[in-house]
Amino acid sequence: MRLQPNRDYVSNDEVQTPLDLAERLVRHFSPSGRILEPCRGAGHFLRFLPEGTAWCEINDGRDFLQWNQPVDWIITNPPWSKIRAFLSHAMTVSTNVVFLLTVNHVWTKARIRDIQHAGFGIKEIVLVEMPPSFPQSGFQLGAVHVAKGWSGSIGFTDLSVPVTTKRSAKKSGRPAGKCLTTDERLIVV
Repeated sequence: MRLQPNRDYVSNDEVQTPLDLAERLVRHFSPSGRILEPCRGAGHFLRFLPEGTAWCEINDGRDFLQWNQPVDWIITNPPWSKIRAFLSHAMTVSTNVVFLLTVNHVWTKARIRDIQHAGFGIKEIVLVEMPPSFPQSGFQLGAVHVAKGWSGSIGFTDLSVPVTTKRSAKKSGRPAGKCLTTDERLIVV
C-alpha cells in the first residue's frame, strides 16, 4: 500500500476546473464590478462570470503577470507551481482574490506573511471535493478568498459534494457517474 503522494508527478499546470465546480464557486462568491479570470484555460470559470469579464491566458499570449489594470475581483484556478508569484501579483491589481488550490498552499508562514504585508486577510476558505482529473495529493482542495483590508474572522464553508468512484459505486450497488440534483448542489452517486 502506498501512503505517500506520487513524488514523481510532473505537471504542466494545465488542469481544467470541472464546469459544475466552476459554476458552484462563481455562484457562491458572486463577484461583481470589474472581474478578471487570469488563467482562462478552456474558459470554465468565464462561462459563469458576467459578460465583459476580462481574462488572461498565457497560452494565448495574455500573461497575467504582465496585467496591470485594477479590478475588483479575481477568480481562477491558478498554476499551483506558481502560487506565490500569482498571489503576490493578484494582490497588487485586485481587492478580492479567489484561488482554487489545495489549502496548504496558502496556509504557510510565508504565504500568510505575504498576504498580511500586502494589506489583505483571508476572508473565507470554501472546501470542495478533489475532482478525479486533478493531481491527487491527499491535501484538501478549497477556494481561498483573500480580501484587501480584511481583518475579521475567517469564514469556513463546505461546498463539497461526494465523488463516487467505480470502486465505491460497486460497493454501494449504484452506477458510477449518475448525477442527481438536490437543492442547488450537484451530487454524484
